[in-house]
Order: sequence, then structure tokens, then C-alpha cells
Amino acid sequence: MVKDLFLAYEVAQARWQSAGAASLALHNASFRSEPLYRKSINLSGSTTTLVTMTPEEHQNEFLYQAEILGIDTRDRSMRDVAIEVADAPTEAIRGLKYCGAPCSPSELIPESDWATMLHARHTKPNAWLESQIVCSSTYDGSMSHLVAIGQERTQLARLFTAICRAKLNEPQFLLDMYHIKEDDDDAIALERICQAVTDVGFDGAAVSGLLGASESPITRNYLVLFDIGNPFSELLEKGRFATHTWDIVSLLGGYEDLVPEDLRQGISEWRRMILHYCHTGQLPCETWRPLSQSAMLVQKDGIQHLDHKLLAQSRAQKILQFAGREGGEGGCDLLWEKVIRFFLKTGNPRYSHEASAIVDAYCPKH
Repeated sequence: MVKDLFLAYEVAQARWQSAGAASLALHNASFRSEPLYRKSINLSGSTTTLVTMTPEEHQNEFLYQAEILGIDTRDRSMRDVAIEVADAPTEAIRGLKYCGAPCSPSELIPESDWATMLHARHTKPNAWLESQIVCSSTYDGSMSHLVAIGQERTQLARLFTAICRAKLNEPQFLLDMYHIKEDDDDAIALERICQAVTDVGFDGAAVSGLLGASESPITRNYLVLFDIGNPFSELLEKGRFATHTWDIVSLLGGYEDLVPEDLRQGISEWRRMILHYCHTGQLPCETWRPLSQSAMLVQKDGIQHLDHKLLAQSRAQKILQFAGREGGEGGCDLLWEKVIRFFLKTGNPRYSHEASAIVDAYCPKH
């Protein structure tokens, strides 16, 4: 998470990325009478980036992690278990590799459906937010890609196909959109599946947030798509994917001497556009509206304006339309939770049995 608060002309601005952008989205929309800032830049993160858990789910997960540490949790109070967890070796706790989650409902997040795209579609920003940039990278699914590479599972296309058949009315539409076939090589299948992760979990989430924000008569909303390939990627092909976090790294610099010459123009224009926004609160395009969509596309050769017609023809927009057919306003959440996030979750051995059951039922071997 990158957090960067700064002042310009006595107007506070906030720029966050990934989980930080999810936090920023929460502050933008959770009612607060006193302004925190006037402009915000959300890079590759939204309310759906984070998984919320109920108090009961938190307790069950805590007990599960304690048992992995070898702690007996049977017929014991949570306090006693917590004390023993706190006394466990630091390296053992780190070895759990467990990521926390916000609690919902809670004082900060009173809505139980806060981390959904449906909730975002109907949530306006605070009145003190004058403008915001919502940005998505064209391969934000790289995070999931890198995690999956380290997992010991095979026949990924077969599993994804089975999940689509089990959860969707038109499974073949989604499979055809990403050119996924049941017998695809795992490396090819993973790349294509993680493009779906990008289109639904990041681009779809960005559009969902913009739908809600567009109802505000005060806040100006802009969409930016970052599409400069990451030249430093080691596990993914260098220069091919606009990966998660590369957007903020290219913006802030720090590796100038290592950036290839053919990327410098695009990165330079990317920085100038953001600085211009920090100064004026505006981008050189129309604000985003449902019936007149507009976006700035950041590529290695410079920045291009995408109008409503171009955006309507994009793969991501076709996926959003498909989501609507599958589940109405909640269709994006259906695709995200029941298909894509379920696929990602079953890479964890803890849930692998769920994957096996679906494959046996919907993609049996002949």
C-alpha cells in the first residue's frame, strides 16, 4: 500500500494505491462532516479489493489459525487462546501468512454489503470531495497471477470451466470471451483467467464506484486506464503487462536509470497529467457519466482519450453487460465472488476439496 498525502494551494489531496485505495474509497463515501481532503486519486483499488468479515467469521478464522500454530482451542475462552497465540514464536506467526480483513458490520463499516460492487453502484461521495480520479491497470490481475504460480495445482482451465458451468447461465460466453478451453496449458489458462480478474475485480469495480459517484451533483469523476507494460517483471514477460503496483512505481519514480527509453514518453505524460490534476482538480477530458463515458488511456507512446463509443466496444464493457444478464445489478458481484474469487480461493489447500467436487460434477474425465 502506498499512501501519499500532500498539500497544494492550501487544498488537501490524497493519493493511495491498492489496499490504500480501498481505504480511500471508504473515507470518500463514509459520512463525515469535516473534510479530510478535496481531491483523491484511487490507483488500482476499490471497496471490493478488501474482503470484509463478520465478527463471527473473524473468531472462527482466528481459532483456525491458532490450531495451525498447534494451540488447543477446544472448550477454552477466546482470551486464553489469544494469550497463547501472543506467546507463540514470531516466526511461527509470520509463517501463517495470514492477511487480516476489515470487520463488517462495525462502527467504521456499518453496512454488511460494503465490500460489494452493488453497494458501490449506489454510494455517493461525501459532499466535500470536489473531484476524484479512479484508475485501473490493464493487468491488475497480476497479483493473483503471481500467487497462483506458486501454488501446486494443475488443470486450471478445466477447473475454471467447471466453475463457470456450475455458477453461470451462459458459461460459454465468458469462456469464449477469454479464449479459455478445457484442455489449455496451465500457463496460458492462468494468464487468461487473471485477465478476467482484472476486468471484473478492478475495472468492473472502478465502473461500479463511478456509477455511484456520478449521482453526486458536486464531485467531478474521472476514469484513467493505465496500460504501460512493466519492464521489471521477473515472473511475467517483461514489458508486456501493465501490472498491479507498476502504476504507482512509474508515477513516483526511483528507478529512472533502469526505465527503457521507449517508455519514457508515456511515463512523462502520465506524471504531467497527475500533476496537472493536483493543481487544477481536472483532467483534459469530460467527466465520467453512465451515458457519456470518458477515460484517459496511459500507454508507452503517450496518453489517448477514449470516448463513450470506444469504451462501449471494449472487452471490459462487454463483460459488464454479460454480468448484468447473469445477475442484474448484482451481476458483477456474482462473477467476482461465485466464479473468479472462488477459483482463486481454491488454490489454497484448505479449500481444494471444493474445487475437486465441482470438477467431478461439471468436467468429468471421459
